[in-house]
Amino acid sequence: MPTASKWIEIDVDAVVGNLQAVRSVISDKVRLIAVIKANAYGHGASEIAHLLAQQGVQYFAVTFLDEALQLRKSGLKSSIMLFSPVGSEAEAIEAVENNITMTVASRFDATFVDSACERLNREATVHLKTDTGLGRFGMEEDEIVPVWEMLQANRRIFIEGIYTHMAQGASNPSYTARQFKRFQHIIELLEQAGADIPVKHCANSAVLLKYPHMHMNAVRTGTLLSGQIPAGVIHNLPLVDPYKFKSRIISLRRLKAGSRLGYYSTYRLRRDAQVAVIPVGFQDGLALQVANKPAGLVDMLKHLVKMVLSYLNYGRFNLYVGIKGKNYPIRGKVFMQMALIELPLETDVKIGDEVEVPVRKTLASSDLTRVYVRDGQPVKIGRQESTTYFLDS
Repeated sequence: MPTASKWIEIDVDAVVGNLQAVRSVISDKVRLIAVIKANAYGHGASEIAHLLAQQGVQYFAVTFLDEALQLRKSGLKSSIMLFSPVGSEAEAIEAVENNITMTVASRFDATFVDSACERLNREATVHLKTDTGLGRFGMEEDEIVPVWEMLQANRRIFIEGIYTHMAQGASNPSYTARQFKRFQHIIELLEQAGADIPVKHCANSAVLLKYPHMHMNAVRTGTLLSGQIPAGVIHNLPLVDPYKFKSRIISLRRLKAGSRLGYYSTYRLRRDAQVAVIPVGFQDGLALQVANKPAGLVDMLKHLVKMVLSYLNYGRFNLYVGIKGKNYPIRGKVFMQMALIELPLETDVKIGDEVEVPVRKTLASSDLTRVYVRDGQPVKIGRQESTTYFLDS
C-alpha cells in the first residue's frame, strides 16, 4: 500500500458490482451510457473507463472536450460523448480528429461541426440536445427541425442520437412527466420531417430507477456506478461505495481536560485525551459542503438545524474519521491542510496508522494518488485492445 500521507482507494469489485446491479434493472435492449465526468466522480476517469470497458460497456460520456481527450490519451477506444457543446471550430476539429461524439444544442454549435467536417473531409457523430425544462443547453421545438435539416445536408455528419436532461427526476413526478411528454413530441416533429435518429435517451440515474418507461433505448448513469442512490430516490438497488479517502497520523499528543483545540479555540476537551493530527484539510475537501441556495423555507430550516447541531457537537452531525474499524471525531475548526482528531487515552494508535477520512469525492484533487484494490490488495487495470462503437451489436 502507499507510503504517502494521503491517497484514495477504489474497490474495483464494488464498481463492477454496481455496474451489474444497474444492468439488472434495465432491459437488454437498452444501452448503457457510463457517465464519467468530473474525473469519474472522483474515482479516476481513465482507470474507471478501462475497467468498465472490460466489463462490456461500450459508450462513455463526459462534460468537456479536455476530459474526452484525456480518455483518448489513456488508450480508450470506445465511443465518448460530450455533454457540453463545443465552443469553436477549433474544438470541433479536435473532437472530429479524435472520434469524439459532440452535442449539438443550437444552430451555433451546428455550424462548428459542419465547418470542421468540411475542413477535415472527415465524418463526425453528433447527438441533438433539446431543452425540455432544465434551462441549460438545448434547442426549443421551433429550432430543432431546421438544425437537423442543416446537419442532414452534410453527408459527413452522422446524427446518432437525441437527448434531453430531466430537471427534477428524483423529486417531482408531474414535472418529469411533462418533460418526457415534451421530449416525445419533439421526436415526433423530427420524425414527421423525415428524421430517423437511432438513439434516444432522457434517463439519468434518478429517472433510470424511478421511471422504467422513460428508459427509451439508452440510459445515462454515473452516480449509480459510483455506489450512490440519488438524493430523494428510495430504491433497494444493492450498491457499494467503492471510494475511500485515506491518510496517516503524523502527530500524536496527550492533552489535559480543558485544553482548547484549533483556531479560535472552538473546541474544549471535556476529558484527558489523545489528539492526533492528520495532513488533510479543507484544501483536500474536508469539511466543505455544497452550498446551493435553499430550495425553499423547509430546505433553509434543515440547513440551519444541521449547522446548529454541528456547532453543538451533536452526534452524527460531527465529522468522524475511521481508525482500525472505529470512528473518532474531528475536533475544532479544520485547518487548510490538517485536522485534529480526539481519541480516548486508552486507544491503541501510533504515528503512521491509517485513517479513513470523510472527504467528498468530487472535491478531492485529481492529482492525488488513486490505488485500485481487490480484496485490499492493489491491482493494475489493463487497457482496451479493440475499438467498440455505440451502434455495434
